[in-house]
Amino acid sequence: MTPFRSSIMIFLVLCPAMAHAQKSQPSSWSFFPSEHLFPRLLADGTAPGISVNKDLRSRRWIGGIGGLPELVEFTTGNLRFQFGVGANVYASLNRKPKVLEVVTADFYIYVPLDIAIGDRVVFRTGYGHYSAHLADDGIEILGKHSINYAKDYIPALCAVHLPEIGGLVYGGMRLDYYTIPETGSNWVAQGGIEAGNFQLTPWARAYAAIDLRFKSEVAWASTQSYQIGVKLAESPLYGLRIAFTIRTGIDDRGQFYKDRITLHLFGVYLDV
Repeated sequence: MTPFRSSIMIFLVLCPAMAHAQKSQPSSWSFFPSEHLFPRLLADGTAPGISVNKDLRSRRWIGGIGGLPELVEFTTGNLRFQFGVGANVYASLNRKPKVLEVVTADFYIYVPLDIAIGDRVVFRTGYGHYSAHLADDGIEILGKHSINYAKDYIPALCAVHLPEIGGLVYGGMRLDYYTIPETGSNWVAQGGIEAGNFQLTPWARAYAAIDLRFKSEVAWASTQSYQIGVKLAESPLYGLRIAFTIRTGIDDRGQFYKDRITLHLFGVYLDV
């Protein structure tokens, strides 16, 4: 059975089982729910969504297109379950006069199962796939061959909403049960915080966010993202924001997974 089918089976089996355990509570199903249970990880450079970022100290641009729609929600008592399917493509580009060179293209597939307990605590598991590729321009510019870099993984994350700080904290692990080229390093630890959300105008809020990821394939070296931004338009499913991010440490791009970088990014995001 494929991981995708396994995620669906877990969802279909787990929800009725929990409903039976709380049979005195009303239960309901809905399709295309009106909000995400698991929060957007705003400073995570690999999160799903549509974005354009410019490194202020180089010619590098980073573009992303994709999203993560929720498909099904099951509610019983104070438990809520969501199942979704999403995908994203991230490309790094070099801008020259009259030329836009595509260096890398990274592909993500997300099949999350989210479980909310009450109003504050949300867990995420499921299935994910990631593959990183060197584009034709990248091969020509860098004069190197691409490597086979791919991962199939299972996330295990927990997010806790904290109205006291105007945000949330999250953390957990990711098991890369299939991974190349580093076949013996299977773990990624991730944690972060979002805070502030100060109301600037009736339609704008300022926030700050930090995301940290530690990868066993590079001896637990980290990718660190520090972000400040403004949310310009928000709904339970969509959000528009502008942000400045300092990202330092191990490169997000799998083709350069051993390289260290420091980027100063100004970007526009459409969270979907």
